[in-house]
Amino acid sequence: MSRVPILLLVAGAAGAVGCVYYNGMWSAEQLAKEARRAEQRGSPFDARSFWARAAVKAESVVVQHPRSRWAEPALVLQGEALAKSGACDRAAVPLGAAARAIRSDALRERAALAQAECTLAGNAPATAAHQVADVTQSRDAGRRSEAAFLTGRAAELAADYASAAEWYGRSASSAAAPARARVLLAAGRAPEALSLLDTVARRRVRETDWGPLLEDVARSAGPDTASRALDGLLMRQGRHLPTGTRGRLLLADGDRLLNAGRPPAAGARYAQVVGLMPDSLEGQQARVRALRVLATQADSMADLVALRARLGRLIQGAATADARTLEALLRHVLDAGDVQEGGQFRTAELVRDSLAAPHLAGRLFVGFARTHPGSPFAPKALVAALAVLPDAHDSLVAALDARYPASPYTLALRGADSPAFAAAEDFLAQSLGVEREALQEASFVRRVAPPVPGPRGPTLDPPFEAAGAGQPASPPARARPRPGQRDDEPARRPRPVGRPASSPRDSL
Repeated sequence: MSRVPILLLVAGAAGAVGCVYYNGMWSAEQLAKEARRAEQRGSPFDARSFWARAAVKAESVVVQHPRSRWAEPALVLQGEALAKSGACDRAAVPLGAAARAIRSDALRERAALAQAECTLAGNAPATAAHQVADVTQSRDAGRRSEAAFLTGRAAELAADYASAAEWYGRSASSAAAPARARVLLAAGRAPEALSLLDTVARRRVRETDWGPLLEDVARSAGPDTASRALDGLLMRQGRHLPTGTRGRLLLADGDRLLNAGRPPAAGARYAQVVGLMPDSLEGQQARVRALRVLATQADSMADLVALRARLGRLIQGAATADARTLEALLRHVLDAGDVQEGGQFRTAELVRDSLAAPHLAGRLFVGFARTHPGSPFAPKALVAALAVLPDAHDSLVAALDARYPASPYTLALRGADSPAFAAAEDFLAQSLGVEREALQEASFVRRVAPPVPGPRGPTLDPPFEAAGAGQPASPPARARPRPGQRDDEPARRPRPVGRPASSPRDSL
């Protein structure tokens, strides 16, 4: 064989090998581009899938062609892709190797950014900020922007909201402005955050950004402010916002308003959802929740019967779970009443606590006291009505003073000592079939705390140490209260059907 064919064969083989590892690297980079596009359009699950596939392609180049000129870029891309796909435990090896061996500034900066991302996932903000400190001064604008964003995340994780807001402000990332608004809200700088949201609303909107942001606005500035922020967003985006996104944001806004005690405003939001997408899951959920709003505004038990009949037509719809939950609640309320005093009193409590219908609950409490004036629970019913019928305050107090001046509930309301109060509560619990837990506080009443959320039964007794000398021995110390929980809450009873454990109500 002549030397020419041999040389041609060798050259062809070398070209084939080069083509193989070039194609592998090209495929990895294309998958990385698809991952970034998915991140930009707010599809994190798609992005992670693309990153995972890119990691596999890049790893094959590193393993099969460790001496090629593509080996170092492939090593960094492998580490990046593993980090962004959530596999930080596997990313540590290639990123560590890149940090030790690679001389290219650009590749080292990319590796540092990926390392910092994994460090943040491991809840080590100070270390992450140190890892990207040099990259914040990079000559490359894209990497400099990403480093600023990661430094902002580190500051936010460390609860340094002022610093986080500054770093987010330096980043050009599409996620930076919503993140800056979030930390401004956390820092108590609501006006600045709302002004920034007005600017963000003029850009391309991602539901994954705005859903949590509106929740943050509601927590910091109230649900009404969050509702106005949503109105501004919808006005600026118009029809550019997908119908599904609009519907879900409106539905969540209605839920916030309803939970905050704004039934009319919540009903208006639900009506918007039904008008926007009537046959969708969100539209069916809005129909059910609109009936829930009407239930909170009921004036009579007949209103609840009518609502239950309307709800029956939605049981088989897309929002079956929501409809069945509300139907079970209405059934429990409507079936609870009986001729016994305890059953009637319990119905009033269910309407107030589970159905959150204050006006109807007040009428039932007053009706109970009128029907059973000699019942030991009659004064308690009037006290309970005080909290839900503020317009009738004077007449209810006058009725208590005139008819039940010596009742433990009347005395407690006036701030007088009431040794019989605990016994009355025990008797009531037994009559309702509820096992009353041991009293956590002293038996003697010195004052009446203002009405606060809590389980049934007024919070009437002060902490024992405030009762003075000569009182009965204090019970064992209670556990430290959770954040937002009063340390003088009464013993907890089983919560009413249909209401979450986090929002019980108090008789007062």
